[in-house]
Amino acid sequence: MQIFIQHQGQQCGPFSADQIRANLANGTYQLSDLAWYDGAAGWQPLHTVPGFGANLPGSPITAPSATHTSGLAIWSLVLGILAFLTVGLTAIPAVICGHLSLGKIKRSAGTQSGAGLAIAGLVTGYCGFLFIGIAMLAGLAAPLVIRQRKKADQTEAVGNARQLGLVLNVFKEEYGSYPDDATAQAVADKTHTAKITGSTANDRFRQLIRAETDAAESLFYVHTPGVHKPDGIMDDNHALEKGECGFAYIGNGATSDSVVRPLAITPLIPGTTRFDPKPFDGKAVILWTDESVKSLPIDRTTGRVILNGKDLLDPSHPVWGGKPPVIALPE
Repeated sequence: MQIFIQHQGQQCGPFSADQIRANLANGTYQLSDLAWYDGAAGWQPLHTVPGFGANLPGSPITAPSATHTSGLAIWSLVLGILAFLTVGLTAIPAVICGHLSLGKIKRSAGTQSGAGLAIAGLVTGYCGFLFIGIAMLAGLAAPLVIRQRKKADQTEAVGNARQLGLVLNVFKEEYGSYPDDATAQAVADKTHTAKITGSTANDRFRQLIRAETDAAESLFYVHTPGVHKPDGIMDDNHALEKGECGFAYIGNGATSDSVVRPLAITPLIPGTTRFDPKPFDGKAVILWTDESVKSLPIDRTTGRVILNGKDLLDPSHPVWGGKPPVIALPE
């Protein structure tokens, strides 16, 4: 029995069954190639010719090749899944393995399976590419988001400082000076309450609340390390508790002369008189005695605010008129 083969658009043969088996073995032909032999109704896939899919008369019985799952298809799926755990690092090999496995499965004439696995690997691999893109965009956007958040925190601090300036000056008009030891006694006498002792910023600002100057706890809040949102409880035992005040207070900010001086400042590194450049993206918020508020740059190395060529909090700075600033730190 002589058989003709159509392979890659060309007709070859005739061949004997043994010649075709040899060509199948060395990869020259595939079982999916078309074949014709005398007595056949027409061209048909080689694997349907008796002796290749069944017994060829007069030829030995040839068992059909066993079908096995493509290893590349399995790897494609595994790498595709791992792409979600490795921020997309295995997405590229997943896609490569998926395409290679689909090609080999197609050319295997049914001897390899796993097309579904390969497609799943391609889908997860391409999703991994998307994951990489999202991660890159998130990485690029993160600094901008952080900066905008710090800008919003700075804006809130400026707004609170302005309101605090108004309240401090209302207090000064009523008691003759900004909060200090003398006004603490005056407030106690006027409100018939116990004298507020202590010299922290919280203590000085509690006088504003006790004097009923419309000073809400929220005026003293800034979004800085160690400071949390006030709870709004302002009775004698709970007003401006530790952590509810973010402004440091400069008690001798106002003197008999007309020089405008700092009155409240933020953000300071807790327990120090050095400014923290991180909360407001390198800016310090300064409330002045004329109720103006300025945002001044902080030296990121020293934590100092330089004004007119000199450290603002240096006692020798001209703004203090020869009297060192008395800084009350927040609790």
